[in-house]
Amino acid sequence: MSMKTLTLTKNLVDLRHGIGVRDSEVGAAVLRIRSKNTAPGPDGVPARVLALALNHMADRLGEVFDASLASGRFPECWKSGKLVLLRKPGRPADSVAAYRPIVLLDEAGKLFERVLSARIVRHLCEVGPDLSDAQFGFRAGRSTVDAVLRLRAVTEEAVSCGGVLLAVSLDIANAFNSLPFSCIREALHYHGVPKYLRRLVADYLEERTVVYEDREGNLRCRPMSCGVPQGSVLGPLLWNIGYDWALRADFPPGLGVICYADDTLVTARGANFQDAARLATGGVSLVVGRIEALGLRVALDKTEALLFHGPRRGPPPGASIVVNSVLVPVRAQMKYLGLILDGRWLFDEHFRQLAPKLVGAASALGRLLPNMGGPSVATRRLYTGVVRSMALYGAPVWAAALTAQNRVRLWRPQRVMAVRAIRGYRTVSTEVACALAGTPPWDLEAEVLAEVYRRVADYRAESGFRPPPEDVREWREAARRATMARWSFRLETPRAGFAAVEALQPVIAEWAGRQHGTLSFRLTQVLSGHGCFGKYLHTVARRELSPACHHCDCSEDSAQHTLAVCPAWAAQRRALTAVIGVDLSLPAVVRSMAGSDSCFTAVATFCEVVISRKEAAERAREDDLHSDPIRRRRTGRRRPAYHSLMPP
Repeated sequence: MSMKTLTLTKNLVDLRHGIGVRDSEVGAAVLRIRSKNTAPGPDGVPARVLALALNHMADRLGEVFDASLASGRFPECWKSGKLVLLRKPGRPADSVAAYRPIVLLDEAGKLFERVLSARIVRHLCEVGPDLSDAQFGFRAGRSTVDAVLRLRAVTEEAVSCGGVLLAVSLDIANAFNSLPFSCIREALHYHGVPKYLRRLVADYLEERTVVYEDREGNLRCRPMSCGVPQGSVLGPLLWNIGYDWALRADFPPGLGVICYADDTLVTARGANFQDAARLATGGVSLVVGRIEALGLRVALDKTEALLFHGPRRGPPPGASIVVNSVLVPVRAQMKYLGLILDGRWLFDEHFRQLAPKLVGAASALGRLLPNMGGPSVATRRLYTGVVRSMALYGAPVWAAALTAQNRVRLWRPQRVMAVRAIRGYRTVSTEVACALAGTPPWDLEAEVLAEVYRRVADYRAESGFRPPPEDVREWREAARRATMARWSFRLETPRAGFAAVEALQPVIAEWAGRQHGTLSFRLTQVLSGHGCFGKYLHTVARRELSPACHHCDCSEDSAQHTLAVCPAWAAQRRALTAVIGVDLSLPAVVRSMAGSDSCFTAVATFCEVVISRKEAAERAREDDLHSDPIRRRRTGRRRPAYHSLMPP
């Protein structure tokens, strides 16, 4: 046996009794990949497949990890990644800046990276020195919302004392691909990371390659000489460690920095704009100098500045600051971490720009959700959740400042998605659509997110730890119950759809929380009152000469008339009352549907049979050549588009 083999064997024995990879570490890493559905690396093995395979080969993989720790060598086969370019919207196709590079790595190597990352983070937190408190990116328990709220806190502190605060946003060109390896190695040493981890990370960075296709479709291999590996697990942590020095300057009083990954914001506090501008000019130059000392480059032409101020304390016209001989204008708004901020935290411009994006997304998704056929209820809820997530991003920041105008801007896209979720007519009001869909208005849901965030933040401030998941669930449920109560109170004074809202309002919590029954196109017609009824076709759709019923001699054919009175449907009505009782008022019907699956099914069956016959009669009137022109069948885009989805 060679001396090299003896040394490695001795190191492995030492590792197993000291710093070898423990089963709990591998298990924690496997839990993170078990539900991942991401593209595989060069070996073609998806994360889920690897997680299943580890049920039988965890010991062997653990031996590989131990051998790597003992030798200080990261396996060569895990250093190569496949380059994929993701197109950025709104950029010209022939521009380099129009693409975001992503590197796909083998999942087994990323599993080992999770073990290493967890050890480094544990060392930073327990031994230190830890990362700067100004860094919010890629850190557990911190988010973009935390960074923006930190900015808001220092802003309100300055404004409450009669001063102002000038914020300057810096853009680092090609940041993650430019950080020198030497900076990372030096930073690991500064933070006191154990030597065996420093040695392994140093080897992890060396001789890395990226495989890509050229224009002719040939595979090319390019070595990496700097930057953190894109798509890796260790990459974000190594960026934070390497960039940390730029945030540790000895700043003068009134100057600060807030950072999320590479998005760096310099704040300067002053009694007035002139004082803040002088401090910001020197402070930004200091931060830019430290960033450039790391081997990075700040794109000063993309630098933005915004003054936060109180009433009548805004910047003078044409205000600007000079940073390294570059003139930076002070603007009325600034986009920061996905939110458009203004000097008074009013968010009017944010919602003004967000509203058309939400409506566009809602309309695009709505076209995939026809009333007849189409995706299931679960898919409709998923699509609604997509637009909801877009709308409620940053809610803990802006929920308290939401104005009436901005509430309306949220309601419009929510109505589009709610109407599609319930398979209703486009004329259904916002309140009725949201109530039938069981989705509280998004402005109220924003308050839920803000309340839960506040309680989590208070818990962390008092204890220094994240709250237990069961506590967070309890807070979320309590906030949701309060929201349902506020929603119910709001529904007491509806602006439209009075009959439907009156029926849903007393049982809105039960209706929204039920686990049975799905709304169909014909059931929604009866519940909303918008559908194949003489009253609706006459007053809203303008398709009938009068609201009279075509199936009896009643002068007004409404949803309630069809449900409870019209003798043409007596047989179907007897089957319905045998299940839900004789009270066929809409409030009683909705109450029974919310409380019982059998009652819900009985009402849905009644609606399917009766409304389908009413629709057949309406189509016959449309096809009658002797009928009034107002009743004739219309030819448009929507009917042919969904004709193939219609049941036979």
